[in-house]
Amino acid sequence: MGAITTTVEVASTVPAGKLYKGFFLDIDNILPKIFPGFIKSFEIEGDGGVGTIKNVTFGEGFTISIMKQRIDVIDKEALVFGYTNIGGDILLGKLESIVSHFTVVPTDRGCIVKKTTTYNPIGDEVIPEEKLKKAAEETGNLFKTVEAYILANLDAF
Repeated sequence: MGAITTTVEVASTVPAGKLYKGFFLDIDNILPKIFPGFIKSFEIEGDGGVGTIKNVTFGEGFTISIMKQRIDVIDKEALVFGYTNIGGDILLGKLESIVSHFTVVPTDRGCIVKKTTTYNPIGDEVIPEEKLKKAAEETGNLFKTVEAYILANLDAF
């Protein structure tokens, strides 16, 4: 089976620059405030820019426990961010990687976040449709929670 690509667009009332800063550049500081215990440990290999590796161990009770992520794109002017999950149980033992690419597009009422995700299976592995739906649902829930935090703290961004 080949790669599977999904696309999602989500509208937000948060101004584009503030959402980009909060959701992509400051997310490592925001998540522990919103979800105490969400992240058990966090290691960064690199300077936080492109090529940086993030090793995250999540607290008990979460769907995944370990994630290894590489930052691929940071373009603050174009409001583009991208990363690749390259390790951990987020890959379900069936994926070589999960590539996520985000573009934040300003609108009159805030912005639209466009996300493209490519799931790259190992060999002929099949990714169950329900796993993809669950991942999309969890990402959507996380986005809305972080968005609410940013809205409540706009001056910080």
